[in-house]
Amino acid sequence: MTLAPTQFGGWVTYVIVDGNSMEPGFYRGDLVLVRAQPDYQVGDAVVYHDPHMGSYVFHRIVQPELNRFILQGDNNSWLDSYKPTQAEIVGKLWVHIPKLGKGIEWMRVPLNMSLTVGLMGVILMLDLFKNPSQSKKGKAVPAFNFGGISQFGLYGLAFFALLFLVTGIYSFTRPLNLPAENISYQQEGNFYYSATGTPGVYDTDVVRSGEPVFPKLTCFLNIGLTYNIIGNGIQGIAGKQTIYARVLDETSGWQRTIPLTSESTFNTNSYFAMTTLDLCQIESIVNLVEQETGLKQIAYTLEIVADTSFIASIGGNQISDSFSPKLVFKYDKVHFYLANGDTKTDPLFSTKAGLAGASGSDKNIISLFGFQIPIWVIRFISLIGFAVSLIGLTTLGLNLYKTTSQNEQALIRLKYGGMLVDVYEQNLAPASSIIDVRTIDDLARLAEKQGAMILHMTRNSLHYYFVQNNSTTYRYVVGAVEDSMLAENAQPENEPVKQIELSQPVSVPLVEKPAEPKPRIIYTYVPPPEVTTPRQERKITNPKPTPSETIEYVINTGKIEFETSLQEATVLPRIKI
Repeated sequence: MTLAPTQFGGWVTYVIVDGNSMEPGFYRGDLVLVRAQPDYQVGDAVVYHDPHMGSYVFHRIVQPELNRFILQGDNNSWLDSYKPTQAEIVGKLWVHIPKLGKGIEWMRVPLNMSLTVGLMGVILMLDLFKNPSQSKKGKAVPAFNFGGISQFGLYGLAFFALLFLVTGIYSFTRPLNLPAENISYQQEGNFYYSATGTPGVYDTDVVRSGEPVFPKLTCFLNIGLTYNIIGNGIQGIAGKQTIYARVLDETSGWQRTIPLTSESTFNTNSYFAMTTLDLCQIESIVNLVEQETGLKQIAYTLEIVADTSFIASIGGNQISDSFSPKLVFKYDKVHFYLANGDTKTDPLFSTKAGLAGASGSDKNIISLFGFQIPIWVIRFISLIGFAVSLIGLTTLGLNLYKTTSQNEQALIRLKYGGMLVDVYEQNLAPASSIIDVRTIDDLARLAEKQGAMILHMTRNSLHYYFVQNNSTTYRYVVGAVEDSMLAENAQPENEPVKQIELSQPVSVPLVEKPAEPKPRIIYTYVPPPEVTTPRQERKITNPKPTPSETIEYVINTGKIEFETSLQEATVLPRIKI
């Protein structure tokens, strides 16, 4: 609500500074926030709308004048020609943010806006990498990290690769150099007049600009003109000016010209001229025309014209231009008064815009967040950045492929890390039936369909993955008994083996397959070669068997043999008997 713009019913107007008239406090591209105030004082920096220029002006109030304000730019040596009323002032300075306006102007360009929206779309599309079941539950997917490969590292490199690719396409579709832009300038003419007033008829003893003049009270009207040429880089100004009066009848086309000043010259961008007009002479001319011609009009037109021309150089090019500001009165044989057909314009002020062509070419520069960056620099940075990002992606991709191809458990963690929950064996609920699936993908589809997580447990170097649904457990096992261990500990074929039956059945944990026979491993310990004893055989039975089972040991001279089920097997070091 505090920052809402006026277009949406708020109190704040956003203005981007475009010019140097308020330096050093405010520079081109700054963002200014103004708010309307019930009253304005001298020294306030305000924004008002100038109807002559057709744009908004950001200047400072230097003096009040009746119901208007006189303003001036901090960096200007002249006063503003237009004097706004309080209703024409948009607001007073509230917040000043340097350089932010340049970023806003950059975003206004359709192509820049498209690129920004596209990049934001890419960032939002990263959500597609989440597991569907996790996205439905609103939980974040844990990041993987295999062999130093980070999920965020891959995403970051992919993002920067796309960013540099788009930037490179944009920069290579732009020319390195652009034709030099035309330079704009403006001519301004501001009239004012005064005459001797009569106390009691006027507020003061001086007739001021805007008030009517009565020839019966005074014949002489003092007229002044301030002429300005506004533009950057204007040099070598040489101009001339002539002021004359012209009385005419717009209906019949009759006119009479009266010179007021001789031709004068100037060589600066500001020029001041002053002259005096005899109103009684104008009155005599009108009376004479009516007597001689029989012309009868209610009102005649009196124009004060200042013919001005100049030559100068801008950006190395020669320019020549002219300007004829006018001060127009109406005369009804009683008084002279300002002709102001359009109440939105100031009859004392006139302006004319000009455009100077420039030769040569300039480097194509892009404005990015307040920085001016040449196109060739953007091309170079895009190429280097894209190459580095692509190399990083390739390196991480190869490392990831190598890791997952050698380790199925790592591949499962990579693909379904967001669905895995590590558990302990004792935390598993007993199930009436266990169904083994062929692939982890089948198990993942079951988990997604049931909206469940995949339970992961490690036991005896094996990785078990479960999905529990009521009384059924779906399982997938990764890993197997190492062949090398079997080979080293296998029993020779010619050695007798005593088969041992367990006194009591052993409970099968959840992770074992109850329908399959349990393989047994026979461990043989051979004494060192130097031990030689006659072969004797004794049968020893554990005097205190455990409640669940009885293990019998067969002792041969030189060898100890025992057998047990796979899940109870333990590898012991070699010992001497």
